[in-house]
Amino acid sequence: MSLRTQALVGSCGTVDLPKTKTFSLYLVKSQVTVFEEVLTQTARERINAGQTILGQSDHLGNSARVFIFQNESKPPSWMSDLKSVFEGLPTVLNKSSCAIIVFKQSERVFVAPFAHGWQYIDDTKIETDFGLRVAINSLDDTKLKRVDSSHLGEAMKGVSQSAFQRDLQAFGIDEALDLVRRITGRAEGDDFAANLAGSTSLKITREMVLSDLAEIAAEALSRFESQSYKKTGFHIIDKVRPILDRARRAQLDAEAVAKIKSGEDTFELSMPGWSEEDVVYYGMVGPGLRGRFADLLMENYRNALGADIADLDVDAITRKHGVFAEFSNDAAARKKWSIKKALIGSVVVEGGLYAISEGEWYRLDEAFKDDVDASFRDLIQPWEEEPERIIKKISEDGNKTGFERELDYNNRCATSYNQICLDQKTLTVPAIPYGRFEACDLLDVERRKLIHVKKSSRQSSVLSHFFKQGSNSARILKTFPEARNVLIQKVRDLASNDAAEALNDSLSASIEDWSVEFHIIDAPRRDGSFAIPFFSRITLRDECRILKGMDFGVALKFISTAPAPA
Repeated sequence: MSLRTQALVGSCGTVDLPKTKTFSLYLVKSQVTVFEEVLTQTARERINAGQTILGQSDHLGNSARVFIFQNESKPPSWMSDLKSVFEGLPTVLNKSSCAIIVFKQSERVFVAPFAHGWQYIDDTKIETDFGLRVAINSLDDTKLKRVDSSHLGEAMKGVSQSAFQRDLQAFGIDEALDLVRRITGRAEGDDFAANLAGSTSLKITREMVLSDLAEIAAEALSRFESQSYKKTGFHIIDKVRPILDRARRAQLDAEAVAKIKSGEDTFELSMPGWSEEDVVYYGMVGPGLRGRFADLLMENYRNALGADIADLDVDAITRKHGVFAEFSNDAAARKKWSIKKALIGSVVVEGGLYAISEGEWYRLDEAFKDDVDASFRDLIQPWEEEPERIIKKISEDGNKTGFERELDYNNRCATSYNQICLDQKTLTVPAIPYGRFEACDLLDVERRKLIHVKKSSRQSSVLSHFFKQGSNSARILKTFPEARNVLIQKVRDLASNDAAEALNDSLSASIEDWSVEFHIIDAPRRDGSFAIPFFSRITLRDECRILKGMDFGVALKFISTAPAPA
């Protein structure tokens, strides 16, 4: 008899016919075998206090227990609002109850919560990617309904949905920049389920009765352990994977603290999130941390700690110590964040490679990282002559050190190198999507270069936007003659007729022999090299592939904030 047609005869002799239902299923870590260990401390205290209804059964897997948690009856929060307008309403009481079923099947322990019972599950005891792995080994990657993802390069979280089933690539998942968090789809032609939603838990919809969960769990375990997804579009999840296990995250936090204390260059500091504003000063917050700095550097943090660095711990970088940014725009509020949220870098723990970005840890595929790093190194080009250096400024009271604005720097470069400064000069072209774009920061007509300049290489989301902006402007100029005409007119307005005619002559129909250069102003690492956050390197690699596919030359150059050599 198949699962779809089975009926359960209960202890009371009643028959429960299969109906379409939805259950959520969690897989417990293999080392956990005692049912009560799956529950939170609060749940166990309620059990010990006799505040829980308990039950046992042999009709679900090898053995099963149910824990039912009842709460006191009380009026719903909205009842007082209703009574303020409507007279004579009776008192309405809600009694919120929930339950958790824990059962053993195929030598593993599973959990099925009901109502808000999931709140009583200890998330350190469950497999954090169980539902996701079952889903990717069950669903057709060309027929998805919903993908929840986190885009690292742009520090954005989002949900992509479709009224119709779509191909995985149609959701914009591009080679591990988008981390698949939850996948929902219809399992056509598969008796296992009608619909699946996979994240930490597996949410399964099909015709079933509760006792069917045992056989469903056994099949789900088989699919959880399968490697079939590696042959589909879902293989991208192995490139970069978020660490959801709290025990592993705590271990990685401790390792990061050890690296900071050791003085190694494993981690640096960055400004998380997104800000269009030009940062003038950085500072430290926390007991005994003082000073304003032009650069956000780990060295500044270590120096500020002094001898107290020996006592540094995870609690300090998570809650007690932080950094802040002050902006050139006086109206912009000062932004603060913790040291942990500012960390960027990677570390090897127990043979696994892990990276942190904006306070979140990720497991990296080492071959993927090597490919991204090699692409980054290949793009870096040396300067033929010493570049213009950014000017360091000191406040009148001598307590703050910062750099001039990007716009001021770009204007100086334009004068020094006979270039045209287009920083903050928006071009309006009705023929293009959204109608407006910035061609570049510096236009070098003689050398046929579109130059984009960014101060600081530590802000992952800003850099990723920076690289995409450069790629997008080049695509627009190559694709739309109207855009080239608007650019020529802008040069005529800003510079001269001669400059505009020279640009017109060099902008052929295919923009041949033009190149896109990304110039990043930053402090070198202790060995004299320069770097950018790993997740920005992914964006840079992908955007440069697009640029080269359009026949543009591409280069990355760094401008040191250190004093120029004598």
